[in-house]
Amino acid sequence: QWYQRRVRQAVVSTQSTGRVYFRAVSGLHASISIHLAAKYPLEDFFGQKWGMNLAEFSRRFLPESTDGEGPHWLKNLYFVYLLEMRALTKALPLWRVTEFYTGDTTEDEQTKMGVVGTVEKLLQCPDTFDEAELFKGPAAGEILGEFLTHFRNITSIMDCVTCDKCRLWGKIQIRGLGTALKILFSPGPVTELQLDRGEIQTIFNAFNQLSHSLHYVQEFRKQMETTSPHLPPSPNPFSGFGRNEL
Repeated sequence: QWYQRRVRQAVVSTQSTGRVYFRAVSGLHASISIHLAAKYPLEDFFGQKWGMNLAEFSRRFLPESTDGEGPHWLKNLYFVYLLEMRALTKALPLWRVTEFYTGDTTEDEQTKMGVVGTVEKLLQCPDTFDEAELFKGPAAGEILGEFLTHFRNITSIMDCVTCDKCRLWGKIQIRGLGTALKILFSPGPVTELQLDRGEIQTIFNAFNQLSHSLHYVQEFRKQMETTSPHLPPSPNPFSGFGRNEL
């Protein structure tokens, strides 16, 4: 419920902006919950291990155990995935001129080729997120500033998390999302955008975490189909993400 409290406290200037804020943070929350269910401490004959816990995933996301909210949370996961994917593809001209430093010239070139090649493959996916629908009008700059401030406030909440690993990955995901927003809404050519090393690292790490979350969702779905053969077909996860559905 923590992100719901933040949304209620946030002062946003348009309904669509507030909805995007809520869905983005809700999607990150869903991603974290999926990782917890997918890497759960389990006991077997050989002792303790980490693995996928279908019961925990069901408790967190099935409609009957979440008052019908679970499917909406999963849909928000797809939403934030599409948002970050759009940012990565929009920044493709920037990745092509960015120098990556690993300490080894061969690895530098391999890293750049890998980054550019991966983003080029993302271009094959449908373009379903239109950032131009947000932050329009004479007050656009002020609205965007408020929007980014709310995400920085979430980062401060992460300082209260006692688990070092959880706090680290939480901040990476939040900063990665903030970098995606910076790419999407900064004025001027994307090639003139200044991103520091940390911003580049976090947006790719955050997108990687979201990608793994979607993979785990499909794996849990397969388990459900095995244990419940009469499970209804999975809906199209990208439905409802058209350019007018922000």
